[in-house]
Amino acid sequence: MFVVRLYVTALTLMFLVCALLTRGIGTLEGVITVCSMLYLILDMRAELSDLKLLEAKVLSLSSGSN
Repeated sequence: MFVVRLYVTALTLMFLVCALLTRGIGTLEGVITVCSMLYLILDMRAELSDLKLLEAKVLSLSSGSN
């Protein structure tokens, strides 16, 4: 999943640089950038909630073995 996030980030940055160098940021570029950033934020939130569940399971297992 990290590779997908890295790929989307690299594509977004390359797109922004190309848009800035050629004609500037317009409505289409803004929409594409906002959508990709929202995807990354929502993806990270889902992964963080999964990590919190995993942490709770590990803590319950470690406290049960003491």
